[in-house]
Amino acid sequence: MTAPEPLPLETRAEVGKLARLLDSPEAELTALGATGSEELRRLRRTIERQVFDNRHERFRRLARLARFLPARTVARIAMEGLGPLLAARVVARMDPYRVRGIARHITPSFVADIAPIIDPESVRVIVPHLRTELVRDAALLLVERADFVTMGRFADALSPQALRAVVGAIDDDATLLRTAFYLENREQLARIVHNIDNARIARIMRSGAQAELLPEALFVVDHVTDELKARLADLMGSQDETVLDALVTVARRQNLWGPILRALAHMHPRHMRKIVNLPSLRDEALLGELVQAAFEQGLMAVALPLARQMRREHKRIVATAALRQGEEVAEAALEAAQVAGEWATLLDLVQYVGDAERDQIAGLGVLQRPDVAEALIAEVRGPITAETALSILARAPEATQRSAAGAMLSDGGTLLDLLLDHCMDSPDTLEHLLVVLAHTPEAHRSQAMRVLARREATERERLAAAADASGSQLVAEALGAPATN
Repeated sequence: MTAPEPLPLETRAEVGKLARLLDSPEAELTALGATGSEELRRLRRTIERQVFDNRHERFRRLARLARFLPARTVARIAMEGLGPLLAARVVARMDPYRVRGIARHITPSFVADIAPIIDPESVRVIVPHLRTELVRDAALLLVERADFVTMGRFADALSPQALRAVVGAIDDDATLLRTAFYLENREQLARIVHNIDNARIARIMRSGAQAELLPEALFVVDHVTDELKARLADLMGSQDETVLDALVTVARRQNLWGPILRALAHMHPRHMRKIVNLPSLRDEALLGELVQAAFEQGLMAVALPLARQMRREHKRIVATAALRQGEEVAEAALEAAQVAGEWATLLDLVQYVGDAERDQIAGLGVLQRPDVAEALIAEVRGPITAETALSILARAPEATQRSAAGAMLSDGGTLLDLLLDHCMDSPDTLEHLLVVLAHTPEAHRSQAMRVLARREATERERLAAAADASGSQLVAEALGAPATN
């Protein structure tokens, strides 16, 4: 029996929050994950409104009555008479400043009892008014109870001072990861990260690897600002191969390639180079899954630049793996090269594939767009890229060749001159160039002939031989001799 597909991190967090709200095991609600994180979030908030609006007016009346009693008396009634559930409902209807006075006489244990069952909106309003020591001690009790969903909700509402106190009081690094996973306020998540120095963040990541909490670590990296993402990604990339291999294993098992790719995009090239060349990433099936994930999540333009940092063997494997994912994925790769200006990277990858794969690329519909064909030929920077680009274009439909030939001559022939320089020492590449030039638009033919005619005598001999092999009438006319077939 095939194991179910792992839920995305956002969805997993929402399942956990819904399970806590309903006091149900997460495993019983996992099937709801198919609806997606947004649907689950709406469902949870709808249930919260229904639960916490129950007997709304009765609780409001009790809250009004409490205004006429001393704060110490209200606190004693809450703890000894009402209990956590009723107290949570009444507190949610009270003025936050009144709650602050009452909270001076409330124990941390009672706050921790109330926290999971109080209206989440009220938590955000009330908690900032509580004493820092009370918040810290209540948070530590929630940690002892392993109630990380409530901790996340609690942490969402902490003042900067209370946040520093709570983070400083929590020794267990895994606890911080588990708490951060359930935060909803992304700005608060950023504040938490700002309150942790690099040494501890690195330790948290190692702890995540040991406690199998790397998904939670990736969630944090994926949900902070770009500035913090770069900092966290570099700290991740600086870990040893044991941690990084664990990261790859978890990403594959739980389909977390999206967060990995987004983190890599913000990483310093030094760390990026280490990760993309890990021995564990030389697996063609694994790289195929990564490419497929990049395609499905619209991250091709993020994934493609990573290939610049790969060693030759990795490039060969990823190029082959990508093309084996099918035409749609290959089309997306070319589109990404066009959008991200990464044609040089794409050509660098394609040089490692064979004729069958080049035939596949040449037949792609996206290559028939004039702007794409022109961008491809304009990216030629040397003999290797010339060989790669021209071997594809020589296999392409006539319309594609016409666009490429026009691009070679649109600048007065400078690009064609450059291409001829790159091709002269390779008869095959020169022949591919002439196959493309055979479809030069009429408006550019005289310009093409002038460029060909002014080459040196030895080069004209090579051009004549290539024209003979390709049957190029254009070159034959330029050189003043008839072409043979």
